[in-house]
Amino acid sequence: MTIMQDKITSLLEINRSLTQSLDLEEILKRLVQAAFDLVDHADTTILYTLKEDGLLHFSSGVGVETGSMSQVKFESGESLTGQVFLTKKGVIASGPEFREHMSRMSETNYVHFFNGVYRREVKSGIVVPLVYKENCIGVLVVDNFDKDVQFTEADFQVLEVVADQAAIAIMNSKLYEEVRRKNEELSQSLDIHRKFTKILLEGRGTSYILDTISHILGSTVIFAESPINPSSSFPIINSNELFGYFLLDGPVERLTNIQKAALEHASTALSLEFVRQNTLFEKEMHLREEAFHDLINGGRLNARILEKFRMNEKSSIACMMVDCKSGFLWDAASILQKEKLIRSIEQIIMKYCETSIVFTKSNQIIALLVNGRKRYDQSLANDIQRKVSRAVIGLGREVALTDMTDTYQEAAEALSFAKNHQHKTYITYSELGAERLWLNTDRSLLNKFVSDKIGSLLKMEPEYLKTMQAFLANNQSHKQTAEEMHIHPNTLAYRLKKIESELQLDFSRKEDWITVVLAFQVFDFLNP
Repeated sequence: MTIMQDKITSLLEINRSLTQSLDLEEILKRLVQAAFDLVDHADTTILYTLKEDGLLHFSSGVGVETGSMSQVKFESGESLTGQVFLTKKGVIASGPEFREHMSRMSETNYVHFFNGVYRREVKSGIVVPLVYKENCIGVLVVDNFDKDVQFTEADFQVLEVVADQAAIAIMNSKLYEEVRRKNEELSQSLDIHRKFTKILLEGRGTSYILDTISHILGSTVIFAESPINPSSSFPIINSNELFGYFLLDGPVERLTNIQKAALEHASTALSLEFVRQNTLFEKEMHLREEAFHDLINGGRLNARILEKFRMNEKSSIACMMVDCKSGFLWDAASILQKEKLIRSIEQIIMKYCETSIVFTKSNQIIALLVNGRKRYDQSLANDIQRKVSRAVIGLGREVALTDMTDTYQEAAEALSFAKNHQHKTYITYSELGAERLWLNTDRSLLNKFVSDKIGSLLKMEPEYLKTMQAFLANNQSHKQTAEEMHIHPNTLAYRLKKIESELQLDFSRKEDWITVVLAFQVFDFLNP
């Protein structure tokens, strides 16, 4: 009775000892020493705990060679230790039972374990699980190497009490460590947040943000609009808009939680910096548009604008308008898409003329091309359309700076013509012929002209309209028209006579022929 009372007293003392410390390593040492002291005839005490890899690792022990034992890693169900872990039920086992279970050890674990117990053979032992809230978190083992000794049920119960106390102490330590780690991460995260907030308030810019996050991660971080390797690219997102990516030296998943948090802070800071820059860009666009309106409404560009764009009263200028046949050039909900588009078009234009003023008006892009008429036209349009595949472009004539209103209106008319014709994506006002007259003419008047001049032809069988269009395209050549339509010359002559009769015209008369040509030009204009 006195021995049991002493053990109860010791158990209470162990409980106080285990709960007084939150240091996991210290708890494990106290645990195995307590088990060794309380269980009579214990030659070794070994503790295995579950690690993140799902294996039971040697954590602490008394009476063992720790160098070898630290190499032991049991799978669930492997050896008697793994079996107890799996079933969560402790056992008192004899030597034969130990040997039977050890036969199922992996060769590597057997060698390390045998060396760890100084190459002794286990004669008997107790194995109990450490269970916390129905989860097994480890296994406590007491071994004896003397064949004349057997452990008792009382020894088993004492070891179970130690294991239960230990499980609680270990989990408390882990919970404390987790709280401490999270508090430390929160503190570091707040410090990082303050750093990036200060950068924004001081207006240090994009490069300083990249330098700061590179310093925090300990490796170079660069910005790119698209990822090179998705695993090492961190998206920069704000308000559901993707601004670009941080490109890292290694995979994002290898970063610590605090490093990932730093990337989040840097992402927010960089996206806000982009928004700030975009606000300045929009202000610049507004000032350019105001200056343009002042000029076309009879005002004069102020000296600051003239100096900024290297212009003077003798500068020549051509207006270019960019739009698309349907829809919009940019997504109005996007913060940066419009700015990126304008910047890219500015870079393209810089290759073709001395200077330019690019701005937006409604949903169109307007570019005033200064002193560069001989260096652009079709190649400039091609470059823009390679960048913006849906772009439709109208270009006015190059005029004196004081006549900017003319080139602006011409660009608008050329753009309108291109947008209304399916196969036209680039039109210069200079290449427009009689179409210039019709662009500003009421469409009802044009429709009446077509109806009066060739309306009866349009009501005839389709082959007559096709014949007339081919005759016009081949400049009144009977031979070429007949060959193109794969018909006999007599058939062509018959159809043309019938058309002349229907229209009450004589194609050999200059005035009648001009009337037909104009009517078909207007018809094509109205029906692109």
